[in-house]
Amino acid sequence: SALAERARLRFEGSTVAATVGELRSLSQPLVLRAPAERRPLCADLLLAASDCSGVGPTNYAALEATAPAVFHLDFVACTPAPLVAADAAQALIAAAQRQLRNLASLAGSGHSGVAVRCYESGHLAHTVTLPNTEDRDLRKAFHRLFRLPPEPLLLPDCALPWAGAAHPRSTGKLVCPHTSCGERPAWWKGSPENTRCVFVKGLYEYAHYMQDNYDDNGWGCAYRSLQTCISWYRMQCFTDKAMPGIRDIQETLKRIDEAHKDMKVGSKTWIGTIEGMYLLQHYLDVPCRMLHCSDASSMASQAPELVQHFEKEGTPVMIGAGQYAYTIVGLCFDRGTGEVAFLIVDPHYPGADNLSTILQKGWVGWKGLDFFEKVMDGGFANCCLPSAGTEGD
Repeated sequence: SALAERARLRFEGSTVAATVGELRSLSQPLVLRAPAERRPLCADLLLAASDCSGVGPTNYAALEATAPAVFHLDFVACTPAPLVAADAAQALIAAAQRQLRNLASLAGSGHSGVAVRCYESGHLAHTVTLPNTEDRDLRKAFHRLFRLPPEPLLLPDCALPWAGAAHPRSTGKLVCPHTSCGERPAWWKGSPENTRCVFVKGLYEYAHYMQDNYDDNGWGCAYRSLQTCISWYRMQCFTDKAMPGIRDIQETLKRIDEAHKDMKVGSKTWIGTIEGMYLLQHYLDVPCRMLHCSDASSMASQAPELVQHFEKEGTPVMIGAGQYAYTIVGLCFDRGTGEVAFLIVDPHYPGADNLSTILQKGWVGWKGLDFFEKVMDGGFANCCLPSAGTEGD
């Protein structure tokens, strides 16, 4: 009961921390807006400890333990819409109380520490909190319990980050900018019963020209598309390898590919989808399939293959179309008419990571076959379809 009286909740997007009582006393209920990225709304729970009077709220809770112990708490609560702040705060405090009671019993029995983390996955019906997921055997037990596939879904780095915190494997680039583009194009005319819309599963970072203090404007699009693909494996925790820079990619190609043995590292040498496949296979040990499209119209006939890829693997698709490279992160396909639309992340953007500008200018967005007819200019396209991996830690 004391926790409910003195705990303050600071919700994502707000700078004010308030108790349940203060939220209830508002003349107008504070309604919280769900995040655009279709993820749980985060909040910080702040506790004012009895021996910290006068210094304001702190992240402190007193637990009596028979031995020194460290407990990391994270908890989740589900509330119906519309999301009223006072109701959300009360639900979170109840979840915190349950977790504190459980951890207090562990502290009294001599446990040296427990870390509890929150997880969300498309394979789970709802967000869950799990203890000690740094233990591989325990993760395997949770995988069996929830009937999860052999993917790194429950590694500590896969847990939901704290409110306002970046993904632990983020490099600071924009994450999944396509989520603001809608489930299908505004101009889509396919019938609802025949239309299938599929998207990349999980998180990735948008790599494009001029990032990382490296001037690749006019020639580095395939390098950036490759980096976008690699970021998916990093952010899904399939690998903890560093994101390779353009020079790193050139050095690797020079070493592993006979055709590039004379490549000058640091040059403006173009690469294509084939080289991207070599890098994915060598650097991440990822099997890839190559899909050849003789012209823009044949991309429509290959749409069912791309739909199957996103449904089964869920990885970004690197495409070399004519002299240009792009990344496909979604697809709309009408199996009745053959109409198709591609959700494209364009690495040719040379500006700052301003999401509003990127979306307004169409650097990330839905494209029809006419887009590829123009950029291919009578040429062909190769699509690199990387496979998703399994947990190998």
